[in-house]
This record gives sequence, structure tokens and C-alpha cells, in this order.
Amino acid sequence: MTAPVVGGPGWVIRADDLRPEITDLGAFRLGLTGDPLAEPLELLWSGAAAAALDLLDGHEPSRRVRALRADCLRDLGETDAAVAEYDALVSECVGTGHEAVMRQHRGKALLAAGRADRAVDDFRRAVELRLDGDPDLLASARLALAVALTRERTPD
Repeated sequence: MTAPVVGGPGWVIRADDLRPEITDLGAFRLGLTGDPLAEPLELLWSGAAAAALDLLDGHEPSRRVRALRADCLRDLGETDAAVAEYDALVSECVGTGHEAVMRQHRGKALLAAGRADRAVDDFRRAVELRLDGDPDLLASARLALAVALTRERTPD
């Protein structure tokens, strides 16, 4: 299968399930110095979605916090709730610089829910929106699209 894509300092996006994986905890923590959501991110990406969700409850419901909550719900198997939150977030972000991020995350929730056909649509749009942007973000969108196309052809 395809190799993981670098997501940022100390972490990658796994090709098998499109989830972030911390590969160098020190670099990861250094990259998030000063980020008020560093602890919930570390918990979520280390497999402790319930603990991350608990920490997120103490934060104002910004778009980023709502997106992280939806990722926690996805990882906890509450895919319908995750997709519903991302539906709202995508609607709020259409035409903005955040649309690609929200579409890509909704696509991951759709894949987790077994809806590869809808995920393909979101990932295609994320690729289009990222063509002139950061090459690493474009690479992650292309990876997501490739994975979703494979699942669309061979459903779980």
C-alpha cells in the first residue's frame, strides 16, 4: 500500500486508515508548544479518544474544537454523530480556507462509517482546493482520495 504522509513535526498520516500517528513524541510536543489543544491532540492521536473528548469539553466550541470532538466521536465508533458535526462544519466553511480541512476530515468520518462513495467526493474536492497550496496538505488529500477509491471498489 501507499506510504504514510508527513503531517507535521513528529507525526504522519497512516496510509491504512488515514489516522494520524505520532512517530516522535518529542518533536510532536515541540511542534505544538503553546497550543492550548496539544494535550487532547496527543491523547486522540495516541488512541485515547475518550480522554481527549473529556479534555475538549473544557474548551470553547470553536471550529477546531468541534472538529477534534468529531474526530474523537469517529474513533469511539460514533460515526453518525461525527459525520453530522462535519456536515455542519463543512457548511460553515464553504468558500473559506478551512473548507478543504473540514471536507478531508468529514471524508475520514465517512470512511469510518462505511460510506466510501461520499468520502471520495469530499476527498476529490479537498484535492481540488489544495492544488495551489501546501504540498504536504495536497499529498495528504491525494492519499485520502486513493484510499477511499480503493475502498469504494472493494467495500468492507
